[in-house]
Amino acid sequence: MSLMSRLAARTPEEAERRRFALWAGLSLIVLLPLWWIWGADVVIGLLRPLAGLVFRLFGLTGEIGTGADGAWMVGTPLTQAGQPISLPMDRESLRRMMLGFPLLAAFMIAPPRVARLWRAAAIAVPVLCLVFMVSVALSVWGDLAPMLSPDLASETMTVTMRPDQPPLHPFVAQVVIIGRYVAYSIAPLLTALILWATLNPEGLRTLVAEIKE
Repeated sequence: MSLMSRLAARTPEEAERRRFALWAGLSLIVLLPLWWIWGADVVIGLLRPLAGLVFRLFGLTGEIGTGADGAWMVGTPLTQAGQPISLPMDRESLRRMMLGFPLLAAFMIAPPRVARLWRAAAIAVPVLCLVFMVSVALSVWGDLAPMLSPDLASETMTVTMRPDQPPLHPFVAQVVIIGRYVAYSIAPLLTALILWATLNPEGLRTLVAEIKE
């Protein structure tokens, strides 16, 4: 049996799955560098005013300054020696929380595509933006919790500040610390996959059929 015959799809369904994988893979290869270098920074800048409003819902001050390297200086309700504490969020961390956008776009480009792409985008983009802002808020509190309770700090965390405020409740502290890790990588990508599966059930059936086989 020749190599080409081995690689050839045996059924139309298998050919459709391979076509989906090829389109999604190539789209991600093209979109991911463009998004990381340029697109993410544009969206992050546009979301900064709205993020301040969302942060207030999580007990933060809502003030967001910017550093020379594109980092966010997120205002917190904590103080050190009476001085307000602002927590820096570097640009790379902010970009990581935006990775759901190129992943969802690559899956949406791959056939079978949704019938109304603009309608799907109108639903998906606000959701991904909200997840990004919530992820940043959780990440900030995940960094603040070890400052309030240094015994909760892991070996990779360096506690450099001692806030004036009392420690968080142990349960709350553990939740925000775990939320910090989820926010950095899991939440953006998982949200993108759930959105794609919800908005493109035909595409989901294509992949699920392969898993069942």
